[in-house]
Amino acid sequence: MKILVIGATGTIGKEIYNTLKEHHEVYGASRKNDSYPIDITNKDSIEKLFKKLPKLDAVINAAGTAAWKPLSELTEEDYYIGIQSKLMGQVNLVHIANKHLKDNGSITLTTGILAEHYEPNTVPLSLVNGALHSFVNAASRELERNIRLNVVASGAIAGGFPKDKKFAGYLPVQIEDVVKIYEYTLTNTNTGQILKIY
Repeated sequence: MKILVIGATGTIGKEIYNTLKEHHEVYGASRKNDSYPIDITNKDSIEKLFKKLPKLDAVINAAGTAAWKPLSELTEEDYYIGIQSKLMGQVNLVHIANKHLKDNGSITLTTGILAEHYEPNTVPLSLVNGALHSFVNAASRELERNIRLNVVASGAIAGGFPKDKKFAGYLPVQIEDVVKIYEYTLTNTNTGQILKIY
């Protein structure tokens, strides 16, 4: 399969990229990548990358950010960091990837445990994660050419977070187990799924 992994230098994206490249033709894109640069907050940047690549079988996005602050300190601008990046960055990615994928292609987005479970100082992340789940549920029903749209929602990743400390009420998960969920979305025929691992 020809697969694009966005956020390929991040904690999750790097592991996805390294795992998939053993058996597939994988393109790793990120802000820091000279060969395949992308800024998901910029639609032109997304379009430019897809025009540079061959027709793809799948796209996996592991990029996106949001503000981490107590509710009392949040400004409107703080909310827009996550809205422009993690939310609309992935929404725009779906619209653009849909035009460049082969029939029966797969798009996999990334959210997290905060869509459903509380952790202090993460209100903006909870907001965009919840919105993305609703988006995937609805948009997956309208994609044509049998293109599938799913989202992976994981807890904190062990290694980047103390293994014995809970995040949003759950202990960290192993990165290898998270990567398996992304792999599953490439071949499973279901769409509109929120695949939770925490």
